[in-house]
Amino acid sequence: MHAYEIRILSQGHTQMVIAEIYLSDYAAIRAGQKFAAGRAFEVWRGAECIYDNASMPIHADGPLQGSGLAAHGK
Repeated sequence: MHAYEIRILSQGHTQMVIAEIYLSDYAAIRAGQKFAAGRAFEVWRGAECIYDNASMPIHADGPLQGSGLAAHGK
């Protein structure tokens, strides 16, 4: 389990930060998608941004296809 920050963005600036503990990167990203409700968001594990939906969209056909996370087993 890791601590994550989900940052909801508005006009390129952080509007809200949600700090939670999740079992995996994927679980944190999916939670971020739900919290963001269509808005831009980032997911951070420590000092590393593991997901930015502007550059790594979640695809309906599978977990994080094309994002690099699925290929690395995260």
